[in-house]
Amino acid sequence: MGHILLIYNAGKAEAVRHTQETARYLRAQGHEVVLADQQTAVSWEQLPDPNIALVVTLGGDGTLLTGAHLAAPAGVPILGVHLGRFGFIAQVEPEGLQHALDRWQKGDFTLQERLMVQARVAGEVRLAWALNEIALLRHPTAPMLDFAIAINGLPLTTYPADGSLVATPTGSTAYALSAGAPVMHPEMEAMILTPISPHTLGARPLVLPPTARIDITVGCAATGDPEVQVLMTADGRRHQWLTVGQTITVSVAPFRAKLLVFNEGEFFEKLRDRLLWGVRVNE
Repeated sequence: MGHILLIYNAGKAEAVRHTQETARYLRAQGHEVVLADQQTAVSWEQLPDPNIALVVTLGGDGTLLTGAHLAAPAGVPILGVHLGRFGFIAQVEPEGLQHALDRWQKGDFTLQERLMVQARVAGEVRLAWALNEIALLRHPTAPMLDFAIAINGLPLTTYPADGSLVATPTGSTAYALSAGAPVMHPEMEAMILTPISPHTLGARPLVLPPTARIDITVGCAATGDPEVQVLMTADGRRHQWLTVGQTITVSVAPFRAKLLVFNEGEFFEKLRDRLLWGVRVNE
């Protein structure tokens, strides 16, 4: 019987309580359970146990993203429990968790594969990967930056902006949504290149196929100072600082996040409930 990893947001009392209850429930059924708070799990490079067959996250989407970073490369499915504000990725509410676990044990579920992206800084070996987005962000005290974009080695455009991001369809309802990108169904195979607060009307989000290779080179025409810093993040987590002249390459990761799904229409329900689609503002 495979082990189950429970990752929880220790800052939420409700998440801690449900984690303890779930651990007791699973152990009573004979499962080996590994517990980790989100802060601890963020520091891991991989799953702590090769026998883990399921990762359950209890918190917001941030907790689920932490679980995805560990589970996806290992091909382990993820079950997200919604205890946050929006919960666009999490699949079940706390009161439905035990029923969902019973269905998982019986094989009564759909495994939904979500595209992930990876980023590499030119000249470096290490990779950063994300379920939502890779983002390049101007330091608050830095001057305006220029982002030179090339697709599959072909120059496309250069635009002045506060940043630039490459989102997945899953991430289309996260940072990309705030930056003006289109909402996409999470099972789509595509990447969304989106400028962040561009200082030109000609810069618009661009949906690209999963075969695309996106090169983004950071420039600063205002000063040309190579010490101007840019923060590269993966799913909102600090990854590393870049300087003017550096290039990152973003492409589709070789693995997918595998989410347990019990309701095929849940994405459209979330659009209605979380974004209030169809609700009249004067009602």
